[in-house]
Amino acid sequence: MASSPEDRRDGSLLEVPPGAEPRSLLEFLSSRLINRSKASLRRLVGQGRVRVNASVGTTGQTVRPGDVVALPEEVRPGPLPQQALPLDILHEESGHLCINKPAGHPVLPGRGGEGAEFYESLVAYLNRDAPRGGPYRRPHAVHRLDTDTSGVLLVATNVEAARALSMQFQHRQVAKQYLALAEGVFPREQATLDIPVEREPGSVCQMRAARTKGAHAVTEVQVVQRFGHFTLLRARPVTGRQHQVRVHLAAVGYPLAVDRLYGRRDALTAEDLQRVLGSAVRLPRGGTLLVRCPLHAAAISYAHPATGVPMAHEAPLPADIERVLAVLRKHDRTPAPPLHDG
Repeated sequence: MASSPEDRRDGSLLEVPPGAEPRSLLEFLSSRLINRSKASLRRLVGQGRVRVNASVGTTGQTVRPGDVVALPEEVRPGPLPQQALPLDILHEESGHLCINKPAGHPVLPGRGGEGAEFYESLVAYLNRDAPRGGPYRRPHAVHRLDTDTSGVLLVATNVEAARALSMQFQHRQVAKQYLALAEGVFPREQATLDIPVEREPGSVCQMRAARTKGAHAVTEVQVVQRFGHFTLLRARPVTGRQHQVRVHLAAVGYPLAVDRLYGRRDALTAEDLQRVLGSAVRLPRGGTLLVRCPLHAAAISYAHPATGVPMAHEAPLPADIERVLAVLRKHDRTPAPPLHDG
């Protein structure tokens, strides 16, 4: 359908190509304007600033081959981002992938675009063979890992898979396992931490064990290895609250060995470890052993979003946590106290 003179003055024109599947206006824009978030595109359409065949468009409106979409002057299809980070892909197929997320990177950029390296690298990877101008594949984060948390991240690469996987998370049909290095010698072989959580008053991100009535939160923990002053734990979150594992371990007195929000230090240095272990053990001085939370998403299991076949993937411990464990195995061998599983 021909565009109007008003559309041609307004900005860029995008035509739905022959053979394209009918889809919503929002999904069409999302596949072409890969350098803009879906939230910003939704706002743009909601403000009446996108036209389809000379009429104001709506997000759920179906566009078909031959339709012409007119964008505001300041909105231009931009180039694909560059892949700034190497990506450790654990599994990939049509519709979704599992990736071993590195520590130090948020899953999604902040509102100001900060911390975009991981997300943009994933966009670049998914569209490495895409034609210029799209359509592009957009990653859908169906769950999150904290910035400092490494390990298995499940990502959908189309809308249908995103909906199916999101429903599995909503119905607690996805099983996740974390490895966590906690401060102190955990006294039981396994425990269920059933502790409601709530947001820390005045904070936009920090949580705490609820003082009165909070959100239901359950984490199952199991000892993997005890040291004299630390414990390597396997944590299975039954619910999926923000910072749940970190808050629960801190609430029972065994915070992560490094945790700037809920723990006793924001880094673990050789001097820190020397003070914990005592003067009888000599460690190299001046070195920082760990600069982030020792929390690693080690495994995930779920049903294939299209076929329902059970799937499972694992991510090996990263080098920084392995390095600390090697030091503890060598130097932190103080006998643990008796266990009480009753």
